[in-house]
Amino acid sequence: MAWSALAYNQGKLVKPIWDSNGFNFQTTESELSFSETPDPTLIWDMRGIIKNRPDPFPLPFSPKETYLDCGLKWGEDIIDLIMADRGTVVLPLRNLRGFDELDAALSYAEDTIIGIDWSQEVESVNNDFSIDIVRLLRQLHQRGQMDILVYSLTGEYPYIPAGATTNFNIKLATLSEVRPIPSWAQGVFSFE
Repeated sequence: MAWSALAYNQGKLVKPIWDSNGFNFQTTESELSFSETPDPTLIWDMRGIIKNRPDPFPLPFSPKETYLDCGLKWGEDIIDLIMADRGTVVLPLRNLRGFDELDAALSYAEDTIIGIDWSQEVESVNNDFSIDIVRLLRQLHQRGQMDILVYSLTGEYPYIPAGATTNFNIKLATLSEVRPIPSWAQGVFSFE
């Protein structure tokens, strides 16, 4: 299944870009707008992802089937996003300072999905998460985390053996065009 993903900055739609320097975006003149759809939608707050200054307020309250990534850098920041009630919070591992901080964030939240950046390997500032993806999934499973969102930053997908995905609900989001969907993906978010 292919689903919609969008990124915004200061009320405008943007196109997210990733390279060896990290995340950036290409601006557009399109205003941020939403349509009612029964399909899941992924939303990236680029100001939160790049500058750690989340701005969920342009988004509607309590949207159904919406996943919001504001680029959390500190585990306790998840509280602000949960209280903003703008959808299911994506807890990205990219900037967290290890499993202790992940555990602290998870102690505040129940309805989250774990975000894993992938570009030939797991991309993270902390070595706790920069391990083989199957080992990382085991660590997340031990923490009761079954909902996973893998971000394909360069169009590459990780190899995840079929047995390693049992009991997981893994979705994929890609910054580039959608290629054949890997067997482990329940669906794919593609940025417009």
